[in-house]
Amino acid sequence: MVKIVHIIAFAVLFLVTLAGVLPRVAAGANIDTEAMRQAVEAAAKAEGASAGDFELIDQDGSRFKLSDYFKDGKPLAVSFVYATCPEVCPAITAEFVKAVTDARFKYGNKINALVISFDPGRDTPKKMKEYGLRYTNNFGSFRFATGDGETVKRLAERFGFFYSDRGDGTFDHIDMVTVVKADGSIYKQVYSMRSGGAGLSDRLGELAAGRPVVSGSATIVEKIKFFCYKYDPYTNRYVIDYPVILSVFLQSVVIGAIIFAVWGNRMKRFFVRRFSKSDKGKN
Repeated sequence: MVKIVHIIAFAVLFLVTLAGVLPRVAAGANIDTEAMRQAVEAAAKAEGASAGDFELIDQDGSRFKLSDYFKDGKPLAVSFVYATCPEVCPAITAEFVKAVTDARFKYGNKINALVISFDPGRDTPKKMKEYGLRYTNNFGSFRFATGDGETVKRLAERFGFFYSDRGDGTFDHIDMVTVVKADGSIYKQVYSMRSGGAGLSDRLGELAAGRPVVSGSATIVEKIKFFCYKYDPYTNRYVIDYPVILSVFLQSVVIGAIIFAVWGNRMKRFFVRRFSKSDKGKN
């Protein structure tokens, strides 16, 4: 019995140590872990805050204020991009336009949409118009804007949108769209637009229809994925959640060890008797 207790104690100590080490090793392999953490925290913190008021310039060179959107009682979807982005921004914008169009079809023309460049040094109004024309020619429904550097920087910070200049003409940035209420307060952040815009359409529908949108229930595979994996909105991937998996494994081992320690001998005697009777029956 003492030997079993020692084995259990050793197993617990080993697994606790392993649980503490593995996440750090996994995090250490990703040089952007701290930036990722800060980006996600900033995005979450922005929810519920005021969107503020900033002056921008649209694709036609007309100046406008963000607060202009909060006078007609419509929610606003905001996407940050840069026009020379090779792959990510085009995919995000395509899904953005599709999701907003879908929401308008379902809930009526009760939704505003705004795409803002976070590279104003290069993205002139003309460039933003060229960028916008790749996805729509309806600039009455979709506005593509730029502004001065300081304004755009403060606006992105207010919205909790992370971006970082890599120094080679490209940017690291979070895959995220922001939904703003008609009163100018930030409602929800919608992540992973590249994997589909259904989430954005649902969030806009909640505000336009004034009620929660009921989505289909998750499949068994999705539930397992959400349980064992965590979504990393900075890298747009689901990554293994080591603490959760190890916690479940640790609990299973401890429970199993306790059961064996308490009822092990009884179980052993039960099976010995059962197999003994079985062998006698055959003879």
